[in-house]
Amino acid sequence: MIITCKSIRRGPGIAGLLLLVLLAMLPAGCGYTMKSIYPSGIHTVAVPIWKNNTFRRGLEFNLTEAIDKNIESRTPYRLAPINQADTELTGTIINASEGVLSNSFQTNLPQETQFTIVVNFTWRNLRTGAVLSRRVNFATSSTEIPQIGQQLPDAQQMAVERMAQAVVNQMQKSW
Repeated sequence: MIITCKSIRRGPGIAGLLLLVLLAMLPAGCGYTMKSIYPSGIHTVAVPIWKNNTFRRGLEFNLTEAIDKNIESRTPYRLAPINQADTELTGTIINASEGVLSNSFQTNLPQETQFTIVVNFTWRNLRTGAVLSRRVNFATSSTEIPQIGQQLPDAQQMAVERMAQAVVNQMQKSW
Protein backbone atom coordinates (compact mmCIF):
# COMPACT_ATOMS: atom_id res chain seq x y z
CA MET A 1 0.00 0.00 0.00
CA ILE A 2 1.43 3.29 -1.08
CA ILE A 3 0.33 6.60 0.43
CA THR A 4 0.82 9.64 -1.73
CA CYS A 5 0.97 13.26 -0.68
CA LYS A 6 -2.27 13.96 -2.51
CA SER A 7 -4.23 11.88 -0.02
CA ILE A 8 -2.96 13.77 3.03
CA ARG A 9 -5.09 16.80 3.73
CA ARG A 10 -3.65 20.04 5.08
CA GLY A 11 -5.12 22.22 7.88
CA PRO A 12 -7.37 25.21 7.34
CA GLY A 13 -4.53 27.71 6.83
CA ILE A 14 -4.37 31.31 8.04
CA ALA A 15 -7.50 32.44 6.20
CA GLY A 16 -9.48 29.54 7.66
CA LEU A 17 -8.24 30.25 11.18
CA LEU A 18 -9.17 33.92 10.84
CA LEU A 19 -12.66 32.95 9.71
CA LEU A 20 -13.02 30.58 12.69
CA VAL A 21 -11.96 33.35 15.11
CA LEU A 22 -14.48 35.78 13.59
CA LEU A 23 -17.27 33.22 13.76
CA ALA A 24 -16.40 32.48 17.40
CA MET A 25 -16.68 36.20 18.24
CA LEU A 26 -20.21 36.56 16.85
CA PRO A 27 -22.11 34.90 19.71
CA ALA A 28 -20.01 36.71 22.32
CA GLY A 29 -20.78 40.11 20.80
CA CYS A 30 -18.64 43.19 20.76
CA GLY A 31 -21.03 45.70 22.27
CA TYR A 32 -22.85 46.51 19.03
CA THR A 33 -26.52 45.95 18.42
CA MET A 34 -29.10 46.78 15.79
CA LYS A 35 -31.82 47.22 18.43
CA SER A 36 -33.12 50.64 19.44
CA ILE A 37 -31.59 52.30 22.48
CA TYR A 38 -35.09 53.38 23.54
CA PRO A 39 -37.73 51.20 25.22
CA SER A 40 -40.15 49.60 22.75
CA GLY A 41 -43.90 50.08 22.87
CA ILE A 42 -43.63 53.78 23.73
CA HIS A 43 -44.62 56.31 21.09
CA THR A 44 -45.63 59.49 22.89
CA VAL A 45 -44.49 61.57 25.88
CA ALA A 46 -46.35 64.29 27.78
CA VAL A 47 -44.07 66.92 29.30
CA PRO A 48 -45.98 69.34 31.53
CA ILE A 49 -44.17 72.52 32.54
CA TRP A 50 -41.73 71.57 35.26
CA LYS A 51 -42.03 73.01 38.75
CA ASN A 52 -39.48 75.50 40.00
CA ASN A 53 -38.60 75.65 43.70
CA THR A 54 -35.93 78.31 43.18
CA PHE A 55 -36.04 82.09 43.08
CA ARG A 56 -34.87 82.16 39.45
CA ARG A 57 -38.11 82.77 37.62
CA GLY A 58 -38.61 81.54 34.08
CA LEU A 59 -36.07 78.74 34.40
CA GLU A 60 -38.87 76.14 34.41
CA PHE A 61 -40.19 77.39 31.04
CA ASN A 62 -36.73 77.39 29.46
CA LEU A 63 -35.98 73.89 30.74
CA THR A 64 -39.33 72.44 29.66
CA GLU A 65 -38.90 73.94 26.18
CA ALA A 66 -35.34 72.56 25.90
CA ILE A 67 -36.52 69.09 26.99
CA ASP A 68 -39.33 69.19 24.42
CA LYS A 69 -36.86 70.09 21.65
CA ASN A 70 -34.47 67.32 22.72
CA ILE A 71 -37.24 64.70 22.76
CA GLU A 72 -38.42 65.74 19.31
CA SER A 73 -34.94 65.86 17.76
CA ARG A 74 -33.12 63.00 19.49
CA THR A 75 -35.69 60.30 20.28
CA PRO A 76 -38.30 58.34 18.32
CA TYR A 77 -41.03 59.74 20.61
CA ARG A 78 -43.62 62.39 19.78
CA LEU A 79 -44.87 64.97 22.24
CA ALA A 80 -48.55 64.60 23.14
CA PRO A 81 -51.08 66.01 25.58
CA ILE A 82 -51.39 64.09 28.85
CA ASN A 83 -54.72 62.49 27.85
CA GLN A 84 -53.20 61.04 24.65
CA ALA A 85 -49.68 60.14 25.82
CA ASP A 86 -48.15 56.75 26.59
CA THR A 87 -45.76 58.24 29.17
CA GLU A 88 -45.29 61.38 31.25
CA LEU A 89 -42.04 63.16 32.14
CA THR A 90 -42.44 65.40 35.19
CA GLY A 91 -39.82 67.25 37.17
CA THR A 92 -38.92 69.93 39.64
CA ILE A 93 -35.98 72.32 39.64
CA ILE A 94 -34.82 72.14 43.24
CA ASN A 95 -31.72 74.32 43.03
CA ALA A 96 -30.15 76.82 40.64
CA SER A 97 -26.98 78.51 41.83
CA GLU A 98 -24.00 80.45 40.62
CA GLY A 99 -20.60 79.95 42.21
CA VAL A 100 -17.23 81.60 41.69
CA LEU A 101 -14.56 79.23 40.41
CA SER A 102 -11.72 81.74 40.25
CA ASN A 103 -11.00 85.43 40.85
CA SER A 104 -8.77 87.81 38.93
CA PHE A 105 -5.46 88.39 40.73
CA GLN A 106 -5.47 92.11 39.86
CA THR A 107 -9.08 93.05 40.70
CA ASN A 108 -10.28 90.14 42.84
CA LEU A 109 -13.44 90.12 40.71
CA PRO A 110 -14.87 86.80 39.50
CA GLN A 111 -12.86 85.56 36.54
CA GLU A 112 -14.76 82.34 36.03
CA THR A 113 -18.13 81.31 37.45
CA GLN A 114 -20.22 78.16 37.28
CA PHE A 115 -23.99 77.93 37.01
CA THR A 116 -25.50 74.69 38.34
CA ILE A 117 -29.04 73.34 38.01
CA VAL A 118 -30.29 70.48 40.19
CA VAL A 119 -33.56 68.65 39.42
CA ASN A 120 -35.68 65.71 40.51
CA PHE A 121 -37.62 64.00 37.73
CA THR A 122 -39.78 60.96 37.01
CA TRP A 123 -40.63 59.36 33.69
CA ARG A 124 -43.53 56.96 34.07
CA ASN A 125 -45.70 54.79 31.86
CA LEU A 126 -49.25 56.14 32.01
CA ARG A 127 -50.78 52.80 30.93
CA THR A 128 -49.14 50.63 33.58
CA GLY A 129 -48.04 53.16 36.19
CA ALA A 130 -44.49 51.76 36.06
CA VAL A 131 -41.63 54.17 36.67
CA LEU A 132 -39.33 54.05 33.65
CA SER A 133 -36.71 56.42 35.05
CA ARG A 134 -36.38 58.48 38.22
CA ARG A 135 -33.52 60.69 39.32
CA VAL A 136 -33.11 62.69 42.52
CA ASN A 137 -30.59 65.53 42.89
CA PHE A 138 -29.65 65.22 39.22
CA ALA A 139 -27.23 68.09 38.44
CA THR A 140 -25.55 69.75 35.46
CA SER A 141 -23.36 72.84 35.27
CA SER A 142 -21.97 75.35 32.82
CA THR A 143 -19.05 77.73 33.08
CA GLU A 144 -19.09 81.45 32.36
CA ILE A 145 -16.05 83.61 31.69
CA PRO A 146 -17.04 87.31 31.82
CA GLN A 147 -13.74 88.47 30.26
CA ILE A 148 -14.67 86.96 26.90
CA GLY A 149 -18.13 88.51 26.88
CA GLN A 150 -20.21 85.76 28.46
CA GLN A 151 -22.98 86.82 30.81
CA LEU A 152 -25.02 85.00 33.47
CA PRO A 153 -27.99 84.44 31.09
CA ASP A 154 -25.58 82.71 28.68
CA ALA A 155 -24.38 80.37 31.43
CA GLN A 156 -27.97 79.70 32.55
CA GLN A 157 -29.03 78.80 29.02
CA MET A 158 -26.03 76.50 28.56
CA ALA A 159 -26.85 74.77 31.87
CA VAL A 160 -30.51 74.44 30.82
CA GLU A 161 -29.52 72.87 27.49
CA ARG A 162 -27.09 70.48 29.18
CA MET A 163 -29.76 69.49 31.69
CA ALA A 164 -32.29 68.86 28.91
CA GLN A 165 -29.80 66.64 27.07
CA ALA A 166 -28.95 64.75 30.27
CA VAL A 167 -32.64 64.19 31.13
CA VAL A 168 -33.42 62.91 27.63
CA ASN A 169 -30.36 60.63 27.81
CA GLN A 170 -31.99 59.02 30.87
CA MET A 171 -34.91 57.99 28.64
CA GLN A 172 -32.71 55.39 26.94
CA LYS A 173 -32.77 51.74 27.90
CA SER A 174 -30.39 50.79 30.67
CA TRP A 175 -27.64 48.40 29.64
